[in-house]
Amino acid sequence: MNLRQKSSRYCSAVEFTAGITGVMLLVASISAGFKPDFEIGLACALVVSLILHARTGFALSRAQQELEMLRGLMRKISLRKKTEVKAPEIKFDKTKDLPPEDALILDDVKDAIENDRVDLYLQPIVSLPQRKHRYFEAFSRLRKKDGSILRPIHYLEAAERANRIGVIDNMILLRSVQALRDLGPESHNHRIFCNISPATIYDQEFFAKFTDYLDANVDLAPRLVFEFTYPAVEILHPRVEKNLEAIARRGYAFSVDHIRRFDHNWKSLREKNFRFVKAPSSMLLGENRGDAEAQERVRSFKEKLRENDIDLIVEKVELENHMPELLSFGIDFGQGELFGPPRPAVYYMQPKLKLAKVS
Repeated sequence: MNLRQKSSRYCSAVEFTAGITGVMLLVASISAGFKPDFEIGLACALVVSLILHARTGFALSRAQQELEMLRGLMRKISLRKKTEVKAPEIKFDKTKDLPPEDALILDDVKDAIENDRVDLYLQPIVSLPQRKHRYFEAFSRLRKKDGSILRPIHYLEAAERANRIGVIDNMILLRSVQALRDLGPESHNHRIFCNISPATIYDQEFFAKFTDYLDANVDLAPRLVFEFTYPAVEILHPRVEKNLEAIARRGYAFSVDHIRRFDHNWKSLREKNFRFVKAPSSMLLGENRGDAEAQERVRSFKEKLRENDIDLIVEKVELENHMPELLSFGIDFGQGELFGPPRPAVYYMQPKLKLAKVS
């Protein structure tokens, strides 16, 4: 029997007892020949006190009931926190009807992913001119059974021919997110840029599971930026745009690279929560060394980004003698070999372990 039923029955019983007691007092006083004025007052006082007692008991029972409901809710929340939502499982079907060379490469990819031989590499994105590490871009490196590295350049063409790009992207993305989670508290101070393809967002079945995973790991929202190439952004499928909105609503920001010109619709991108744009240093330097019209395009480009609250990251910076000219643009962030190559994540996140972890 629940508390509400118990308290209701208790209240009814007390009120019934009070009524019977009052009636018995009146009958007894009249039978004995007494004037009932005093006894009536006494009976009424008794009835009122008993009713108040019953109501107080009912109120206390209701309060107890609410406390128990609150404790139960807290237990459920605690249980949910302790229950880890696993990353969605994705099957990498065995390759069929492929050229022997492609089948061999993709079997190596499948084997590396399914046996957790996916390593997270990071490359720093620095603030300028101080060159402090502010963000990192994530790269994946697959290891074969013999320990050799399988780079994207080794398997991308085979994956495209076999229509496996989406599956591979999904798997590598999840492994990268899991690796980021495993880095521990040191990674909380940095934002990680994670490359993603529209095929990942287009896969509705995967996307539903992936958003559940993001919901269960809400603390990753300020730490992850999903990066797309501009050619992919230009031809987004309506379903992909809708799914991007769902990710943005969860607090995740986006970045775009591989831009080909300076006059894209930056306002439209900002409305989709694109907060970063990456431009290759060669593109900026080439325009700046051109005529007055070319130099104006660079200035206008930077101004448009500023107006739309989009940060510019100059990437592929390799030579020190390019820095004075790049800094003259008033650029806030840089990325490239000059500031640090991609290295195993532990190198940047746990510097004390560099010698132990990195050969």
